[in-house]
Amino acid sequence: MSELLRYSKKIILNSILMIFRIFRIKQNRIVLLDDLAYKYAGNPKYVAEYLVRNYPGEFEIIFALCDTEESSCLEQRGIRTVTYKSLKFFYYAMTATVFLTNSGGISFIPFRKRQYVINTWHGGGAYKKCGIYMYENTFLFRRDLRMSAEKTSVFLSTCSRFTEVMSESMLIPKEKFWEIGMPRNDILLNSDQKIKEKIRKEIGLKPDEMLVLFAPTYRKIDDNYYKDSIAIPYGIDCEGVCAALHKRFGGKWRFGFRLHPTVVNSEELPDGDILNLSDYKDMQELLLVADVMINDFSSSMWDFMLTGKPSFLYAKDLKHYIETTEVYTPISAWPFSKAVNNEELINNILEFKENEYAEACKQHYKDLGGRETGMATQLVCKRISNICKNIGRYYGNSIL
Repeated sequence: MSELLRYSKKIILNSILMIFRIFRIKQNRIVLLDDLAYKYAGNPKYVAEYLVRNYPGEFEIIFALCDTEESSCLEQRGIRTVTYKSLKFFYYAMTATVFLTNSGGISFIPFRKRQYVINTWHGGGAYKKCGIYMYENTFLFRRDLRMSAEKTSVFLSTCSRFTEVMSESMLIPKEKFWEIGMPRNDILLNSDQKIKEKIRKEIGLKPDEMLVLFAPTYRKIDDNYYKDSIAIPYGIDCEGVCAALHKRFGGKWRFGFRLHPTVVNSEELPDGDILNLSDYKDMQELLLVADVMINDFSSSMWDFMLTGKPSFLYAKDLKHYIETTEVYTPISAWPFSKAVNNEELINNILEFKENEYAEACKQHYKDLGGRETGMATQLVCKRISNICKNIGRYYGNSIL
C-alpha cells in the first residue's frame, strides 16, 4: 500500500505540474539541483562554478536549495537560488532548457521533449547497489524508474562497469551514458596548490599538520532503505590512528571527521581530539587536502583513489554490511586494507606498502574500466552551451 501511495503521489504531482507548460522554455535558463544534500555542493556546484567563470553572462543559472542562507552570496556571483520543491522551483524547472541533477528521482516532473536533462550521479566506481536491486522489484517501482529514465537525456559515468550495472539497475538505455567521469573529480585530478592552501586554512589546519579524514557513509534503521539515514557509534581510536600515522609516515597528524550529509543524528561523533568537518559543504575539497582517508563503504573511496594517496577501510560492522547490503563489486575486490577493529586498522597503517597499494588501485581502476578524464566539467558545460545555442537557432529565444 505504501508503494502504491508513493507512486500515486508522483503521478498526481506530474499531472498538476503540467500547468507550467503554459510558460515558454527560456533559451539560456539552466537549473541545477544537488538532490542528495540539497546544498550548493557536488557535481551541480562544479558545473555552476565553471559556467559562471567561463561563460560570463551567457546563462541564467538557477540553483535549487533547501536552505537558502547562501542566496545573497551566490546572487552576487550571478547564481540565482530557489527553494527546492517550491512553486518557483517547479516554474524554473519546467521552463529551463537544461536541468542538471546528481540523483535522478525526477519522475514527478513533466519535462518537455525539448528540455535536456543531465544526470551526473553522486558516486563513482560501482559499489553499493541501487534501483531495482535496492528496493522492491515490483511493477510500480519499475514504472517509476522508467518514467525517470525516459526523461533523462544523458547520464554521466565514471567507468564502464558503472554504465553496465546502472543501466540494469535504473532501467536506462546504455546509449544514454556518457563515460567522462564526474565534474566533482576534476579538482582531484588537476590538483591546485593555491586552492589546497586556502582550504587548509579554512578548516583550521596549521602549516605543519597533516590530515587524516574519516568519512563513513550512512546506515539505515533496521536495514530498511525507506527509513532515515543514520550514523552509528563508530568506535574508532582517533589518537591511536594519529600515532600510527606518525610512526609510519612521520609528521604531525590531525583527525578529521565528516558525517554523510543525509544522516539525521549528526551528534554521533567519535571521541577524542577531532576536527568536526561535517558542516563543510564540499567533500571534494576535503579529499583534496586530506593526506590519508579512512572509509567504510562510501563511494568517495573511488574519488580519493584517483589522488593516489593512502586509503584504509574500517568498519566494525563489516560482516553485517556484507550480509545485508548488495554490492556490484565484491568488497574483497576493493583495493584497500580492511579492518573491523582498531587493532587491525592500526596494524594496516603501520604495515602500509606504497607500491603494493598503488598497483592494487591501478588494477582496480582497470578492472572497473575507469573513464575519468579530468575534463568532465568542461565537457558538460560545452554541451550545455551547444544545446542552448541549437535551441535558439531553431526555435528563437524562447520555445513552447
